[in-house]
Amino acid sequence: MSLPNLLIFVPDEMRGDVIQNPNVKIPNIRSIANDGVIFTNNFSVNPVCGPSRVCTFTGTYPMAGAHRSLFQLLRPDDENLFKFLKEKGYEVIWIGRNDLFHEKAIRVSVSKRINVMKRLIRSAILHIGFFKLIKILPKLRSSLKNLTPPPEMLETLSKFWPLNPWAIDHPMRKSFYYGKCSEEQAQNNFDNAIIKAALKYFDKFSKKRRRIKKPFCLYIALNLPHPPYSVEEPYFSMYDRKKIPLPFPSELMNNPNFYEDKPEFMKLMRSRYGLDKITENDFKEILAVYYGMISKVDDLFGQIIDKLKEIGEYDNTAITFFSDHGDYAGSYGLTEKWSTGMHDCLLNVPLVVKIPGIKPKKSINTELTQTIDIFATLLEVAQINTKYTHFSKSLLPLLKGELDTHRDVVYAQGGYDSREPQAFEEKIPSPETPLTGIYFDKIEITHDYLNTSCRTTMIRTKEWKLNIRSMPEAKEELYNLKEDPQEFVNLIDDPQYSDVIKSLKEQLLSWYLRNSDNPHYSHKRAAL
Repeated sequence: MSLPNLLIFVPDEMRGDVIQNPNVKIPNIRSIANDGVIFTNNFSVNPVCGPSRVCTFTGTYPMAGAHRSLFQLLRPDDENLFKFLKEKGYEVIWIGRNDLFHEKAIRVSVSKRINVMKRLIRSAILHIGFFKLIKILPKLRSSLKNLTPPPEMLETLSKFWPLNPWAIDHPMRKSFYYGKCSEEQAQNNFDNAIIKAALKYFDKFSKKRRRIKKPFCLYIALNLPHPPYSVEEPYFSMYDRKKIPLPFPSELMNNPNFYEDKPEFMKLMRSRYGLDKITENDFKEILAVYYGMISKVDDLFGQIIDKLKEIGEYDNTAITFFSDHGDYAGSYGLTEKWSTGMHDCLLNVPLVVKIPGIKPKKSINTELTQTIDIFATLLEVAQINTKYTHFSKSLLPLLKGELDTHRDVVYAQGGYDSREPQAFEEKIPSPETPLTGIYFDKIEITHDYLNTSCRTTMIRTKEWKLNIRSMPEAKEELYNLKEDPQEFVNLIDDPQYSDVIKSLKEQLLSWYLRNSDNPHYSHKRAAL
């Protein structure tokens, strides 16, 4: 029996609650459930892209490989799903953004990387013109490396990427809302280029499959719907602002006492980002554009599905659609994300799975799952047995109906302590810095208030969520998810829940003992 192809489709920063929101237009994503399953209680192990992706493709938690920031990515000697698949004989193709591999790890893990970003940068440089390029060439190398382009490039860059449209003193300046993309920006869009490259690969695969009998693993990593909140038509106007619900109750958003029993980063985001000064209609606008970005993701995904059917590979392809983490998008009066934010809007992410030869009895599954479970699932699909130690659990028994339960508890970790300067992002020179200035205050907060980024661990059942933090002054959290699913009322200081907290902490201790590290399985003892 030949091995199935694998399609791994990963949008960036897509919340899980949109999958079952009937007002969000994602027909292509939902259509996969006709042949597979949508897991509605799927959780990432980290609220930031790099750690989440690394853990997903290694089947481990952040602590096991010290993957807790944007900089501790996969090393050459780290085992990962793609390396296993390549050794099995798969043609492993990666298209899109990284946030996963250190440069030296790419060659041993994938057969080919189709680097769309390099092509776009090359195209942007060509737009500048020869004589202007010669003039700014000395600045160009360092500016691209640091994402601080010289002023001479800004006009050209604006044709490829939306720049912050707001004046430095405008209330929306730090909201991450950039508004409608121009038609020219849409034509040069990163995600459009990713899908175009993927479709081209499928055409080539279709022509050579009789000659080369290798199955493919195509990993597509989009940028959407990652902020800034910006998208072109028709997606920009797809959602009626008058019908968009306020993402956070106004009586709480305008009540400063709401944030008093919450982690300090929430108050600081509100004040430093100026989110306490924007209106309820502004938050509706942000959410409407975020939904529009998600609908564009759905259309891009639909193009891939249609191409698979066109070349006759849909039935023989295992499809996994999921995201690395979510986005506040107005929830709690906040935008974007936070490295120690353990809210469901950040950690509950979509997971849609279709496996050839398996027709699940139900298309919606509410069991607790984790993104790291994708690792064991695809290893089993690819018929790979390994002695490598991981903490992933295959989803195939659920898909086949052999089991009704999967996990009783899910976990997540985030943040880093002051003794780990290598994990902190470097400060940005100014909030007016092109491209990266939007992150100025976010990074300043982590450096100025260490309790906002200190190590944080979440334990979550279907009833309770507990978040503990490594600094005594950092606010911990306890939520009763049955009575308070939106996590509004922090019960951590209520003595009547001391037994609940004790029980959850005991479970956390047991989890740490069983999952705290991951010795390399192939190392041999040195000769005496």
